[in-house]
Amino acid sequence: MFSYRELAKGNAKMKPSLKVLTTSNLGTVLPQFIEDYGADKRIDVAFSPSHDLFKEGFPGSKMTGMYMDKNGNWKLQVNVAATINVEMSPEVWDSVRQVYVTLVFKYKLTTDDSNPFNK
Repeated sequence: MFSYRELAKGNAKMKPSLKVLTTSNLGTVLPQFIEDYGADKRIDVAFSPSHDLFKEGFPGSKMTGMYMDKNGNWKLQVNVAATINVEMSPEVWDSVRQVYVTLVFKYKLTTDDSNPFNK
């Protein structure tokens, strides 16, 4: 797992974003976060490319990879599982939500058989 907070600590440009990763800011979109966990609690998001973790949320899903069908169409699929953690007390984190994201890119490669010098 890759923790956003751990990655951001080592990057001066990302470090200021840690101040806004709180239940209060997330509560503007999901008010239940403030009700359930309290205001101004720190949040961390841990990402993992593990297919086993992704299968927990979506059993039977295809693995991350590149696929080609019989017509020559290509599909690149990337699955990422993430866990939202809330700091309940100093340095005590509680896993509160699981997030599953699939990004799919479809494309087809073709060749142009015309002679470029005939223009």
